[in-house]
Amino acid sequence: MAEGDVLMADVDLAVIGAGLSACALASALRRKQAVDSLVILEAGRGPGGRCATRRRRDDALWRLDHGAPTLSFSGPPQGPLGALVDDLCDRGVLVPDAGCVVGLDGAGALVEPPAHPLLCGPRWRGQPTMAAVAETLLADAGEAVFTCFGERISTLRWHDGHWLLPGGWRARTLVLSGTLLAHPRSLAMLGWPDVPLRSAVAEGVDPSLDAALASIAVMTASVRWNLMLELPSVNAGLGTADSLPRQIWLTPEARDHCGVERLVVHPQSDGRLGLVVHGLDDGAAIRPDTQPDLLVHHERRLLAALPPLLGPWPALQAALPEARSLGVMRWGAAQPLDHALPRDLQWCPQARVGFCGDWIAGSGFGMAEGALQSALDLAEAMP
Repeated sequence: MAEGDVLMADVDLAVIGAGLSACALASALRRKQAVDSLVILEAGRGPGGRCATRRRRDDALWRLDHGAPTLSFSGPPQGPLGALVDDLCDRGVLVPDAGCVVGLDGAGALVEPPAHPLLCGPRWRGQPTMAAVAETLLADAGEAVFTCFGERISTLRWHDGHWLLPGGWRARTLVLSGTLLAHPRSLAMLGWPDVPLRSAVAEGVDPSLDAALASIAVMTASVRWNLMLELPSVNAGLGTADSLPRQIWLTPEARDHCGVERLVVHPQSDGRLGLVVHGLDDGAAIRPDTQPDLLVHHERRLLAALPPLLGPWPALQAALPEARSLGVMRWGAAQPLDHALPRDLQWCPQARVGFCGDWIAGSGFGMAEGALQSALDLAEAMP
């Protein structure tokens, strides 16, 4: 469809979001030959979601995994999920994560890492970046996939058995890979008077969808404000990038005091360092009118918190005065440790709505394992 064309473009499936689960779903459906055409609508610049990689127009060499630094699993993947991981490993897209992980207590001393679910099982890293995993899965889906990046969806419409979406797309089936358009937090964050999915399909039309929306409504949101920094090459007299940990996790006490969950070091190909500070939310209301000020607030807050946290690593601490801030990325996700969407509500047949993501109940929810498994399960459930 030509740019500016207002005619409807029909596809079998429209997927909102291009994160790990969405790209895995597209790949799985294509392998099953279950759909002839699908469109993925994503607000970001490219695929990956929380496994995305920051690139820069002013620096062709720069690559920074500004979300999840690894894919985490609760145990060795089995069955179709194991086959998917093995295939990505065989193709060099995934490698076991051998990066050093350390803990940091409230006094700034090195300790054992906290017993966090993301650290308790096997982990893999995307090669050459985390975004490569989603990019590969999306490429596996073939030419039948249309992608629309920079497309932030705030409204949904269901009419005459079809989903009508911005950009002139009309789809028989809709899949949400995140909760925002089905969660009451959309009212504030999107400035919308009602939950978009609820507005589109009236209560009583699809009992499965009614139950799914009720389950999603009680999920709490877990928000991160990730500060991205460019640091110069490490001074040879203070150590090398190889001597630095890959992840620095704060203990619960230190985390609550500093408002920081972890730091992730990302060496660049030319010797520079990328540093991502995973900042916690402080509860301020996130709305379209407040977000610009919140981004500035969290950037200043996290920059101020950094110097004492880097005390055990003189090389990093010495590089801080020359650090260049690349801004803050806000991540929002459902918190499945409180509530998860039951797997039997992943597919709502009357409205032809599906859900996938790490917020679906099952093994590995809250992790990459859950995101990938939910995509494989949904691909099997959809007719």
